[in-house]
Amino acid sequence: MYLTEDIKKVVLRMEKLYDSPVNVIKSKTQLSRPTITKFFRLQSIRPSSVEIIYELCLDLIEEKEEKRSSIKKRTEMLFNEA
Repeated sequence: MYLTEDIKKVVLRMEKLYDSPVNVIKSKTQLSRPTITKFFRLQSIRPSSVEIIYELCLDLIEEKEEKRSSIKKRTEMLFNEA
């Protein structure tokens, strides 16, 4: 399924980008907090849950990075024109 190394990278990135990644994921899925917490602690959970959380994390990371990039471009545009 997903490599442990890839899951570790996703977990670290989520922890850097979100104050409470467990809460964010819980609000977007019907998974329990303990299941999500186990994912972030790299503990064993059902493969279907891993898939849901992993894919949502990728979507959230992508969304956050796009927003950060957009803000950076807007900042550069505004301050370079001044």
